Amino acid sequence: MTNRIVYDVSGVIPNTARADSQQGILNLKALIVIDMLNDFVTGVLANKTDAERIVPNIARLIEHARGDKDWLVVYSNDAHRADDPEIAVWGKHAMAGTRGADVIDQLAPVGAEREIVSPKRFYGAFDGTGLEEIFDQYGVTEVVLTGQHTHCCVRHTAYGAFTRDYKIAVPADAVCVFPGVDQDAALDYLKTIYGAQITTSEAISGANA
Repeated sequence: MTNRIVYDVSGVIPNTARADSQQGILNLKALIVIDMLNDFVTGVLANKTDAERIVPNIARLIEHARGDKDWLVVYSNDAHRADDPEIAVWGKHAMAGTRGADVIDQLAPVGAEREIVSPKRFYGAFDGTGLEEIFDQYGVTEVVLTGQHTHCCVRHTAYGAFTRDYKIAVPADAVCVFPGVDQDAALDYLKTIYGAQITTSEAISGANA
């Protein structure tokens, strides 16, 4: 059987999650790839230099997680509607169904086993998505946060993970901020406030090889 999941905001937990849970696939780690989308790399809210710098490190983690049955790979992607609150703040970006809301080609989902695509309309990966229910089905206990942006969507996702009692790791070389924002301060906030382990992509993939 396959463990592939394509998850959306409908709130329906896929049957594959229930079936795998019943077969004892529990205590997984989840690699969450946050907003590595065309609009955030080369599009309307481009962060090209910093985003492209972290791509190889995220790719390494995805490859590792895809090859390990104890991991899920989660793509947490902005997929906005015109009336979403973020649109009033940032303008139109990553609109659902557009090329701008697609994951960049270098990191795109491939339909691999234990792969989840989770559209979101708010900053955090858990806000209004039902991702917690998916994690409950799989018994996820740890999350590794990657992508954009350390001080915004990564931070809000860390908060969501913290309030749900997941262990949090953040590889510093696999997240980035907007230009002009202090990356070290953003990472320190995650460590100090949410108890996140600040690490590297190599340490995670090597430690779990």
